[in-house]
Amino acid sequence: MSALLLRAILVVILALGPGLAASQSLRVVARVNDDAVTDFELDQRILFAIRTAGLQDSPDLRQRLRPQILRQMIDERLQIQDARRLGLRATEAEINQRVGDIERNAGMAPGQFRQYVQSIGVPYDIALHQIEASIAWSKIVRRRVRPQVDVSEGEIDDALARIRGNVGKTESRVAEIFVPIDRVDQADEARRAADRIMEQLRRGAPFAAVAQQFSQGATAQAGGDLGWILPGSLDPTLDAAIEKLPLRQPSDPVRSPSGWHILYVIDRRPFATARPDDVRLNLVQMTLALPINASEREASEAMAEAQKALTGVRQCGDLHQRARELKGATTGDLNGIRVGDLRSNPQMFEQIPRLAPGGTAGPFRVAEGLQVVALCSKEGTDGLPTRDAISQQILIQKLEAAARRYMRDLRRLATVDIRQ
Repeated sequence: MSALLLRAILVVILALGPGLAASQSLRVVARVNDDAVTDFELDQRILFAIRTAGLQDSPDLRQRLRPQILRQMIDERLQIQDARRLGLRATEAEINQRVGDIERNAGMAPGQFRQYVQSIGVPYDIALHQIEASIAWSKIVRRRVRPQVDVSEGEIDDALARIRGNVGKTESRVAEIFVPIDRVDQADEARRAADRIMEQLRRGAPFAAVAQQFSQGATAQAGGDLGWILPGSLDPTLDAAIEKLPLRQPSDPVRSPSGWHILYVIDRRPFATARPDDVRLNLVQMTLALPINASEREASEAMAEAQKALTGVRQCGDLHQRARELKGATTGDLNGIRVGDLRSNPQMFEQIPRLAPGGTAGPFRVAEGLQVVALCSKEGTDGLPTRDAISQQILIQKLEAAARRYMRDLRRLATVDIRQ
């Protein structure tokens, strides 16, 4: 080959190279209604998942993650499209706030999340797109799914009866990575996805980071943390797996009617053992206005007036009556205050939990002035969760199931063309 011909070939290669690369990187790998997912976006998203989950990068891993990550990206496109249709798209302020939350939780300074994403070789927009989809989905669930979910008094009664039957057993704080099965013909692919996740966990990848990237459950953003699970409150198959699982070791994938679950027990504790910090207080507070720069004499007079107001108070309603008699005084009901949350005010934490119903405490100096409180009742002194706590747990479970059905309908009604 002559030198002239060789130079000519090199010129052609150099001229075509970038174009070929560009066409390769912009190849559409999936079309979701009117939106496209390109090869470039998919590659960058895989890289983002590998880096943030702390996985050991390799060409083989990237290839095996492609179907799973692509499915997540398709779901995110559908969520963003539906949010636009409903007028619920994530605003720039909401996205910035979520980025700020990520930075605070990770101990980063403002602006460091962007620097981190760019430092691992991923365009910042790739991360923002994932955040946008997450916010959009939360807004859809609140607007369209939540109104369809109720918790009846009968459901709470049934749950409370089961809980009382489990007193003396152990409850577990559990995290999960969830891979749903929407259709029977997807069961094998879902199992393979769960196995790929398991493989990374066995290699030492942090469970919470992997859950954030790969779980499709409602708790993904919280690292899969389901909170304290009461015995008998989950699908029996999952309950049985949790009971046998050692602390801080992932389970093998566990099949439930809705999909595959990888479970992880963060902690255990005796169930229904009274924990003083978890007792809930129902209070009435009365506030007497006092400027923050009040003189010593003014503060002393206000203190005497507040102490005088407590004279003769025998029940919460009495404090409301005192407020109506005192100029400038205001009152309010404070229900379900957790004792542990009073620790930020040592005086309140020391005095209020010791009250018997009808007892009073204060005055306490607060930003608004002087505050006195009356205790109406306590809940949870027997270590059992309150009806509100049970209702909330049932609500979360029902809401997650309803959200999965909504997402399944979005997929069913969409036109999705996968081209790989």
